[in-house]
Amino acid sequence: MRTEDLHSLLEELTAHDIETQWIEFKMGAGSITNEQIGEYISAMSNGATISNQPFGYLVWGVEDGTHEVKGTNFCFTTAKQGNQDLELWIRNLLHPKINFEVFEFDYHNKKVVMLRIPSAKAEPTHFKKKPFIRIGSNKTDLGNFPEYVRIIYNSQEDWSAKTSH
Repeated sequence: MRTEDLHSLLEELTAHDIETQWIEFKMGAGSITNEQIGEYISAMSNGATISNQPFGYLVWGVEDGTHEVKGTNFCFTTAKQGNQDLELWIRNLLHPKINFEVFEFDYHNKKVVMLRIPSAKAEPTHFKKKPFIRIGSNKTDLGNFPEYVRIIYNSQEDWSAKTSH
């Protein structure tokens, strides 16, 4: 994704009045544990499906209440879980395997880290064998919301819009 596109996307996300089921803002490396990152990826993926969004977003460098871009000291691509790269550790614990994308970029001389997380398709996204969802500003167990589980299981990729080459 081009830098201009990332800037536009960030501006679109921060224009929301509040965080949603598919958008989460964090500031620095200490604002969230590695375990919570995996849980949020699950929650954003499932929340995007519930909200009819193609992607969910986990963004570092944006102040939670004001949505002002402040920058972050977090570097997802070099972060570790023990001796293992954080990204690999998380990817190995997600089911089904989803291809979230990592973007690290400068926005007006402030570092931003953005994960673009595909919406769940036909089954909930689990982290460590547990599916999560965002309800209001809280991340919680998706299993407590059977109506959302049904929506996700009934979601399918629209193959009618696909063309073969």
